[in-house]
Amino acid sequence: MSGASKQRTRQERIESLGIPKPRFIQWWQGSDKADWAIRVGMALIAALVMLGACQTWKPAFSYRTGSIPHRDVISLVNFENEDTAATDAARMQKRREVPARYRNRPKPLTQLRAALKSQLVLVIGAESYDQLMIHPAEREAFSEFYEGTETAEPGDTPADRFNLLKTVLANDTELKKVDAAVGFLFQNEFQNGLLKSLQHTPEQGSQQQIAVFQAGQPDDVQFVQFDDVQIGLVESRVAKNLSEPFRVQFDGEGTNANDVQVVAKMISDWIVRKLPNYETLQYDDEESEKARIEEANAVNPVMNKYYAGITKLATAGDRITAEQLSLLRLERSALSQHMRLTDQLARVMAYAGMIAAVYLLCGSYIFFVNDRRIVMERGRLGKLLTLLVATIVLGYYAAGDDWRSELIPLVLASIIAAVVYGRDLAMLIMVAACICMTLFLGANISAVVAMAAACLSCILLLNRIRSRTHLLYVGAVSAGVTIATVVGVGIVTGPALTSPGGESLLDPAYQGPLIQDVVASLVSKGLWSGICILGSAAVMTGVLPLVERAFGVQTDLSLLELGDASHPLLRRLAQRAPGTYNHSINVASIGEAAADAIGANGLLVRVGAYFHDIGKMFKPEYFIENQSSGVNQHDTLQPAMSTLVIIAHVKDGADLARSHHLPEPIVDFILQHHGTTLVEYFYREAARRSEEDPNGESVSDKDFRYPGPKPQTLEAAVMMLADTVESASRTLVDPTPARIQGLVDSIAQKKMGDGQFDECGLTFRQLDRVRQSLVKSLTAIYHARVKYPGQQSA
Repeated sequence: MSGASKQRTRQERIESLGIPKPRFIQWWQGSDKADWAIRVGMALIAALVMLGACQTWKPAFSYRTGSIPHRDVISLVNFENEDTAATDAARMQKRREVPARYRNRPKPLTQLRAALKSQLVLVIGAESYDQLMIHPAEREAFSEFYEGTETAEPGDTPADRFNLLKTVLANDTELKKVDAAVGFLFQNEFQNGLLKSLQHTPEQGSQQQIAVFQAGQPDDVQFVQFDDVQIGLVESRVAKNLSEPFRVQFDGEGTNANDVQVVAKMISDWIVRKLPNYETLQYDDEESEKARIEEANAVNPVMNKYYAGITKLATAGDRITAEQLSLLRLERSALSQHMRLTDQLARVMAYAGMIAAVYLLCGSYIFFVNDRRIVMERGRLGKLLTLLVATIVLGYYAAGDDWRSELIPLVLASIIAAVVYGRDLAMLIMVAACICMTLFLGANISAVVAMAAACLSCILLLNRIRSRTHLLYVGAVSAGVTIATVVGVGIVTGPALTSPGGESLLDPAYQGPLIQDVVASLVSKGLWSGICILGSAAVMTGVLPLVERAFGVQTDLSLLELGDASHPLLRRLAQRAPGTYNHSINVASIGEAAADAIGANGLLVRVGAYFHDIGKMFKPEYFIENQSSGVNQHDTLQPAMSTLVIIAHVKDGADLARSHHLPEPIVDFILQHHGTTLVEYFYREAARRSEEDPNGESVSDKDFRYPGPKPQTLEAAVMMLADTVESASRTLVDPTPARIQGLVDSIAQKKMGDGQFDECGLTFRQLDRVRQSLVKSLTAIYHARVKYPGQQSA
């Protein structure tokens, strides 16, 4: 049959049933995939920062100075460690052995030879001994050659010795021979120098050998023995060896050999007496220090070797010392270097899986139970991730041996999380952070219990901050809880109170030396934890305003400061729009009570109500509560124009609040307290005029609605109702409790029917409690009074 419909497939029949897909699938299909990709990227970056900053590819390190291992710690890998004491000793010994640097200036020896020649010329210049004795200079010069000189033969006189000098040194040729003989004798001294005594200490270099360099040539050194340049020993060599150069110089000249040796003896004695005054070497401390440093640095470090499975690095039951901790760190570093790339990647992936699990747990709770806007809005998600990353990374590095203060960032983060996200979410976040940090640090169960005790006690005690001393109170109580937890966990875990031999230290029969150490260790650890918590609470009292500004939240403390009646905006509101100011005060009063009735933040509602109508200051005469003269400015305006004037107070108020740096939650109250409700009076007036005018255009309610947004929080919804019922109650002729009840119920139903509470999470039960509270408050305001006798009706 051509008219028959085509037979459908099984899949088409199944799809025709119209079975709805799961809500999550529907939501995912309608979500912005690009925005989700950005948020996932933010979470991935945060995870990578944690994995990298905490060095997750390396083995965890849980040892600390003073901790007591429950079993012997044996090296897992071969490694070496420099013995710094032995290395320093070897280098110090090398410094003592380095020849000190001496600068040689041979000019004094040249001066000595010149002085010798000058004296000889002066002596032999006299024609006779008698003439020599007449002149003091010549006589003194001769005496230096004669005094103390042994005579060649008994009976020799000074005159004979003078004549001998005259005979042997008859002319300049003989004098040159004398100079040549002396020069030959001192040829080594010209090169190596002369020194009375060493000018450096044993710590500054060798006492047997020195390094000599010519002035201006510090790199060209010659190593000589001190005995070769010491003047005292050189003197003996001069006295002993000068005769041979003289014999060589005067050989074959026809001069008596004995006379030559006598003259040589006279000259050598003169040189020996004069030589101490002609020192040529001087110690150079700068060059010597350079040499000592260079030689000391060249000494190879003395290494201690440790063997895997053999060397014991720490003993069970003994406190770990600073030296042992250094060895354990070296072992960890060596173990990291010996790990294969695949092993390192496996460790990183394991930690990544843990972070993914934390993301999934916390993200699911936030999205399905808590406040999904935290993960849906990129700004709020970024702040949450930043808080988590900063807490874990700072805690990881604060856990180092020098401070061991990982509780400081944890407690600070706990207080911040409780202030920003509330206690429920804060507890989940901080428990996850404690678990992550424990695994990153390689700590044991007692560490995670102590961390969790500190964080959770702070969160549970925090509640609402109405004074700065409340933070100190929270810190003190949390410190006490943590101290008790640290000591208690140390006892309950058992091994902390067990000797290396397996005996319980709590056994009365045990008298070992470790019981005092263990108890002292637990108490000191607990006290230090308490100090960290108290310090964190004290720090938070100062940085709390910065936290509020960074996260856009308000604590009761800042709200109390903001709600001061002397605030410039409130004072101007009272002066320019007194009716609006009085209305705001009444809204604050009844709104706070209604918010408290459903567990919302009543103080926030009160302060928000103070500022919610500050935009009316720009045109106060256009609002009925400020029209005391009976003249209505709207009588001369079209309904559409009047609507614009009325609606403008919302935007004007938000701009004014931001210009005065009011916090964002207060700005939200200003923007949301009318939601998208209809400016009903002017809408009806416009509709009436349109009906009366045959050519009039139809009126759309969209043109007469506030721009919104609708209330996003319970507090904003409560204030919307309080604002509306407070204004409407003034129109009641006889505000009896029944009429007030009917008015409040009518307004609440209208707001709910208009969809104003769709985005704030207000439940029917909460709405009913708000209505009851508003009725009670308004009834108290408009209560009846007893008419006194003779009193006229108002």
